[in-house]
Amino acid sequence: MRMKRLVALTAILLVCSLIFSAISVTEADALYDRDAFSEAEQELLVQLGKASNAEEEAQVLWRLARVMVSLGDDLDENDKTGRFALYEKGETYALSSIEKHPTSLGYLWKSSNIGRWGQTKGPLNALGKAKGMLEDLTVIVNDFKTLDSSETWYVLSSLYDELPGGIISFGNKDWAVSYMRMALDTIPSHLLYPGHYKKLAEELYARNWSASKRSKELPKIQKDWQKAATNLEKYRYYEGKDGGATKPFYSSVDLTRMSDRQEAVMVLSYILEKAKVFRPIKATDTKELQEIEALRNSWI
Repeated sequence: MRMKRLVALTAILLVCSLIFSAISVTEADALYDRDAFSEAEQELLVQLGKASNAEEEAQVLWRLARVMVSLGDDLDENDKTGRFALYEKGETYALSSIEKHPTSLGYLWKSSNIGRWGQTKGPLNALGKAKGMLEDLTVIVNDFKTLDSSETWYVLSSLYDELPGGIISFGNKDWAVSYMRMALDTIPSHLLYPGHYKKLAEELYARNWSASKRSKELPKIQKDWQKAATNLEKYRYYEGKDGGATKPFYSSVDLTRMSDRQEAVMVLSYILEKAKVFRPIKATDTKELQEIEALRNSWI
């Protein structure tokens, strides 16, 4: 009887210990959402010290990797040394997160830090990082089957858009557009993400298909959508999933009734109007919206 009581008491003490040592990332996430990145980092380091198991450590570590991307982005573009240091630190955090407890977010922020590092270093160095990034992103959409991560689709789109194609690398402008459409369709309702709209608009404007070309090409893309075997392959063709009959949420007409450049202007106009009634508007969003307005004005 005494042994049973001892076992029960030990179990209760263990549960209590776990409860009191458990991490809380609520404050860090709120700070991150307010663009208070340095404060978020400090809060996460406090929580890392409180983590009681590998899974909790992993949850803090991928968030630290995410913060490093934002801290690096905030530095002056000419401060390449500072940016490299932060992105490399972010990659290290993400790798540790994956080693502790693999999650799709660990892989996402690993690839994001690597991508930013490559963009800062220059095109030739970015090429050397591309294969590893694609492997990480493939794990997210194929192995974890995570399809609702707007950031993942954004990084995939950027990868295919910015890399050269042909024999040099695996870049593909059409696939980039499809992935970016998916990025827009999975933006969380409480976030604005104006940079996502800007990215799609830029990709469309550069591709410059006419409405008649869309009418010819999108039904062809639909066949590839229907026969694709994996998520990574399938969503390359998201743009043509119904042969062009899609009516985007920012449009009153379907894809075959407008050109790429008409849609590009429409996308920018939509996000500028949405921003007028959206709250809260973060400092990073405000800067992006100013760039979007200038870009739209140069197109109309």
